[in-house]
Amino acid sequence: MAADQSLEDLIRSVQELDREACKARLQHMERPRLDFPEDFLDALSVERLRHLLLAACLQARKHTRRPQAG
Repeated sequence: MAADQSLEDLIRSVQELDREACKARLQHMERPRLDFPEDFLDALSVERLRHLLLAACLQARKHTRRPQAG
């Protein structure tokens, strides 16, 4: 998911993901590096997986934004 994606687009793209896609994205995020056991992710509802993924994406955006000149 692109760091320059608008918040609305990010939310929409996460909402469209199914369980397996959410799990895959959470398991392969580079930053922030997450380490969730497979059985933990399997126990979560798809809504909780999406919530977790969205939070991780928002954290990743914090680290990839460039400081604004001012």
